[in-house]
Order: sequence, then C-alpha cells, then structure tokens
Amino acid sequence: MDSSHFGLTHRPFPATPDTSCYYPATSHERALARLMEGLAEGEGFLLLTGEPGTGKTLLCHCLLDRLDAGACASLLTQGHFRDRAALLEAILYDLSLPHEGRGEQEMRLALTDHLLAGFAQGKATILIIDEAHLLGPEQLEELRLLGNLEARAGKALQVVLVAQPSIRETLKRPKQASLRQRLAVRIELEPLGVQEAADYLLHHVRRAGGRPGEVLAEEALELLARGTGGVPRLLNQSARQAMALVQEAGATFIDVEAAMEALAVLGLEGPAAAEEVVAPAVMDTGSDSGPILCDTEPDVAAEDDPSCRIFVAPRPA
Repeated sequence: MDSSHFGLTHRPFPATPDTSCYYPATSHERALARLMEGLAEGEGFLLLTGEPGTGKTLLCHCLLDRLDAGACASLLTQGHFRDRAALLEAILYDLSLPHEGRGEQEMRLALTDHLLAGFAQGKATILIIDEAHLLGPEQLEELRLLGNLEARAGKALQVVLVAQPSIRETLKRPKQASLRQRLAVRIELEPLGVQEAADYLLHHVRRAGGRPGEVLAEEALELLARGTGGVPRLLNQSARQAMALVQEAGATFIDVEAAMEALAVLGLEGPAAAEEVVAPAVMDTGSDSGPILCDTEPDVAAEDDPSCRIFVAPRPA
C-alpha cells in the first residue's frame, strides 16, 4: 500500500507495536497507571492480562518509556523457555550480563549478585515478561524464588507478568499458591469501546499526516469499530486491508463497501451500517471538508448516551 495515495506521510496502522502512535484509550491508561503505582509501592509481582490483540505488548514498551531514566529494567518478549536455565540465561542476556558457558547455578548466583548490588544502591530491578502465559511451573517457581530477595526497604526484583487470560488457570494450581498470593496487582486489559475504536482509527490517520474526513466515511468508521470488537490489532488489520482495497480500485476514500469487504477478507462479521455509533466530540480541522471526529479524553462520553452520535465530514467530491 502506498500511503501517499491517501495524502499520508507514512503508514497509519502499524503492524508492530509503535509507542510513537500510542492511543491513550481508557483501559490502557488505567492499566499503565496501576502498573506504575504498583511498582512505586514496591510490589514484587504484578499481573497484566488481556485477550490477543488488545495491546499488551505495546503497553510493555509504554511502561518502559514511563519508568525513570535511571531504572534498571529488562523486557523479555516471550515466555517460552525449555527450563530454568534458559530463563536465567535470557534475563542475564537482556541485562547485558555474562551468561555464556555458565551453568544454571552459576547464572542464578550471578543474577542474585546483580540484583542485590542494585538494591544496595537503592534500585530495584524490574523484569517485564511478555507472553508470560507460556511460562511453565518451573520457570514461575524460579521467578518466585528470585522475588524473595528483599530487605526492609523493599524488593530487589519486581516482576511484571504480561499474559493472555489462560495464565489464570496455571496460577490456580496448588503448586502456584505461593506465587498467586504475591500477585497484589492484577489488571485486565479490555478492548476499546465503540467510541474509542472509531477515534483510534482517526487518531492513526492524523498521526500519519492525513485528514480523517478525507480518508474514512462515517459509516466505514462504524463498521470497522463494531466489526472488530474494538480489538486494536484487528482495527489496524481491517483499516490496512480497506486502504489496500480502495487503492486497488483507484479510489482514495474508504466507504462502506470497502470496510465491509475488508472485514469479510479478515473473516470478521460487519454489522449493519444503519446501527447507531457513539462518538467523541466534533472539532473543526480548518479543512474544506469540514468538521471531523476529534480526540477526546476516553471517559468524556458514555457509550449508552443516545445524545452522542458520530459526525464525520461528508465524502469529498
């Protein structure tokens, strides 16, 4: 897809997590705030869960960006390790510590020394593990034991587990009782509501240098917002698919037909275009195409308020 075909400076709907175009949805902002609060309070274990595509990986990177510049933090992008040694090796590698040629116990002692040395300087090490639902019982037990390194001042290691909801079943097992009791912070990441899903799409068009009213029709916004269930990954995929279909047809505007076809290609069921959609406030962008849906604070309009409706500029001639 050629972004310039739509008057954009770059691709508007990233296929990989990109903090530069992060949309501050209500659920995401609350999750980040609660994680930051839990870390500041010295909690040893924090759990963030969410269905696939809801933006968990992006939040991992956003969390890293919001930590103090001097914080010692590590991000493991996946939780599949063959054994405890592999987990320890991955942590040491991400912390830029020696690990090659070391046995399991050597790596454990090296990591312990690092954690205690940092803690002696008043710094806890923060370990974020994405895809943590892939961790096995042995790896979870290893993390629990490492989390026992503490003093009166707090924890030497703070662990943020980021996972799909299936991790709850793992944590219910009797052998995980001790770790389960340590999870003082538990957060569930939700999909975007209809209002925010629509604004999410327009936000990304703006970030790409475009004018939303010249790219997306009101009905197309509705279809994509509802048809994807507000899942950010699906919103990105469906919008990219719709743009590709429109460009292939030689047009520059995503209408109802393009949105419906994009949803069909992805195997998603598009709702009726006549169905009402809740929307944020309207603002004038100064363009000839008139007012478009604007970014608002996520809690401004309630989704069950019938007085709130989407208003987008008419299709340009």
